[in-house]
Amino acid sequence: MIYDVAFLGAGPGGYVGAIRGGQLGAKICVIEEKKLGGTCLNTGCIPSKAFYASAEKMLGLSSAAEFGVRARVDSFDMAACVSRKDKVVGDLVGGVKKLLTANNVDVVHGVGKLENPETIRVTTADGGSFQIQARNIVLATGSKPIDIPSMKVDGDKIVNSDQIWSLKNLAPRMAIIGGGVVGCELAHIFSALGSKVTVIEFLDRLLYTEDKEASRLVMKTLKARGVEIRAGVRVEAAEAVGSEVRVTLASGEELPFDRVVVAIGRVPRSRGIGLEEAEIELDEKGFVSVNDEMETEVPGIYAVGDVVGKFMLAHVATSEAMVAVHNALGKKYWMDYSTVPRATFTCPEVASIGLTEEEMKKSKTDYRIGRFAYAASGKAVCMGEKDGFIKIVADDETGRIVGATIAGANSAELIGQIAVAMRMEASPGDIVTTIHTHPTLSEIILEASEDTMGLSIHKMARKARAEEE
Repeated sequence: MIYDVAFLGAGPGGYVGAIRGGQLGAKICVIEEKKLGGTCLNTGCIPSKAFYASAEKMLGLSSAAEFGVRARVDSFDMAACVSRKDKVVGDLVGGVKKLLTANNVDVVHGVGKLENPETIRVTTADGGSFQIQARNIVLATGSKPIDIPSMKVDGDKIVNSDQIWSLKNLAPRMAIIGGGVVGCELAHIFSALGSKVTVIEFLDRLLYTEDKEASRLVMKTLKARGVEIRAGVRVEAAEAVGSEVRVTLASGEELPFDRVVVAIGRVPRSRGIGLEEAEIELDEKGFVSVNDEMETEVPGIYAVGDVVGKFMLAHVATSEAMVAVHNALGKKYWMDYSTVPRATFTCPEVASIGLTEEEMKKSKTDYRIGRFAYAASGKAVCMGEKDGFIKIVADDETGRIVGATIAGANSAELIGQIAVAMRMEASPGDIVTTIHTHPTLSEIILEASEDTMGLSIHKMARKARAEEE
């Protein structure tokens, strides 16, 4: 049998692309070494958001008295949280399997390796092997946590961001090495669940890739919850000694913890999958180069997701896979990264898209900023979610929205409205003339759009503020 398209990897790139290929009537197979759903479903997005939901329940109960609810938290059951996470993951993985079957996709379990541009050798768990022939191949092998020899993970005392979600005991003292998106989410979750958390970050602030105001707000709220933040600090080593883990800083200082999570990034799974045999070269970081049709330098071989490394996000892998499978089946699709939304699930959430204010300043392009505070939103005040803001960036010449940052409750959901607006090449005026439901958090987008013109209804104008002062 010769498949139209074979996907190497069944994560959010591989399985979604395979389903779309099946929907289009093509003969498709997907090869997966471990579990369907990849990192996202099994050790990343979904497990972390299951824990995030538990953390939100804990924080909700801690502030319940403000809403007239007399409640008390006796303890947190980590084992029960892990059990619920396992059920959530199991249900979703089972759903993926059913969808693949319903769309006539053949699922092949084993380790796949390219032998040539049209052949994949699959080695099964029992040591057997066989070949799969395909007219087109999509590499969707994902990524794995960076392994640092001086911080050797053991799956218990020193763990990475894939392993933390299966540990059934809560560490009293936890160090998180790395203050990026993953590190900040871990700090939020485990401090809410009861750990004393310390975040150690080499750069001078957390969430360095996000807007500075959003970064400062997240740092402020984490500190208010007792999280210690050590920014601008280099970690030299982490070593399990007896019942503790000793973290050694570049200054020579040693810090004791009960558990350390190494969350300093991920590397692509591009080695050992036969790219040399297929004559596909990697860049210096191990990523696979592709064109805007997601095709590699070898015709008929495509690559999507973390192995490409444009944005190491599940929803980007999905979009890239859609582009790849359509092109593999003779259609013409192109990948556009200009409207990729990003989200960090902290308290408050931070979501962004497009260009930041700092990037616009560096580009020397004339722009306008529209801001609005959550504290001025009726819905946010009712929810007790007054911390946060939205910032919309519009190009002064074209009038179009080119970026936005939302730091506040439900921002990961709200950013979708900005994404659609940017995709439609809308201006803030287009949002202003769109009626928004009241009272909702989405009204902050309306108000910020008005503010790009200095006309926000529920925000005091700059001139009026100056006169009042």
